[in-house]
Amino acid sequence: MKTEFDVLCIGDLDVDLFISVPSIPGFDQKISGRNLGQRPGGMSANTAVALTRLGRSVRLLSVVGDDAAGRQTLAHLMADGVDVGFVKELPAVSTFMCVVLLSPSGEKSLIKLESDAYLPKPDDLVPEAFEGIRHVHATYGSADLTLRAFAMARDRNIPVSLDLEPPDIRLSPQHLSTVLSMVDTLFLNGEALKEASQALGRCIHPGMLRPGGEIVLTLGAEGCRRISDGGTLDVPGFKVEAVDTTGAGDCFAGAYLASKLENSPVHDRLQFANAAAAIATLSFGAQASMPRRDAVKQLLSTSGRFDASKTLSDGAR
Repeated sequence: MKTEFDVLCIGDLDVDLFISVPSIPGFDQKISGRNLGQRPGGMSANTAVALTRLGRSVRLLSVVGDDAAGRQTLAHLMADGVDVGFVKELPAVSTFMCVVLLSPSGEKSLIKLESDAYLPKPDDLVPEAFEGIRHVHATYGSADLTLRAFAMARDRNIPVSLDLEPPDIRLSPQHLSTVLSMVDTLFLNGEALKEASQALGRCIHPGMLRPGGEIVLTLGAEGCRRISDGGTLDVPGFKVEAVDTTGAGDCFAGAYLASKLENSPVHDRLQFANAAAAIATLSFGAQASMPRRDAVKQLLSTSGRFDASKTLSDGAR
């Protein structure tokens, strides 16, 4: 009997090096910083951890270097229940790293250190990885990788979601329209929406996605907005004292998908994702801060927004 997984996450995993700074430096500006240490990260890996902590079963398809950092990162993922059987170890390659400059407000700037272990190659997308999968989630770091992943998902009638970020849009603007036409759920923030619309020459709208597709726009502390053929829905965020916003968007995507896989109403999905992302900013480190379902339900209950017990069933895997 084949093993079934709720979500296949395709993309990056990394080691985040956190540096505390009094402010994000500008051009030709020198400031002092404090090394806060290293933590496991990566957009796809973060979303995978968010999903598992909220009760979903997840397989990660990624690459890692054959070094101590890579082995430690894999150990963290396995401890959270993420299946790493399709994470490829690359010999004589260092694990992908990201430098995170963290301001006192919890906001950050990121520097990606180039590595051959950044993303899988299209040839790493073997059919076995898609067996028993209910949903495929990917980033746009490599257009060739994303196009092939979504094509393989479509061949198997598996719905897909895409997390779109500004730097990735700049790398492959020419393929963006084709990729979007294969997407069921598009996650992006305001800056990505602006850049993607500029790259396409028109504002992104649901008609660019698969029929029935949805755009989920994250607005930071302000909450989120869902845009579909049925209209626009705004849901406010939760006021919290953020410590570190690293991975909050990845957490939002994971929480939204977790709720969607439970067939929760759209408004409840957005509320749930907002709450999970807010909690994710309350502590240091991306994956370490991903909340479990009880914490999200508690925030929703104490906020008086709605009955959080209806968002995810206690019997969720």
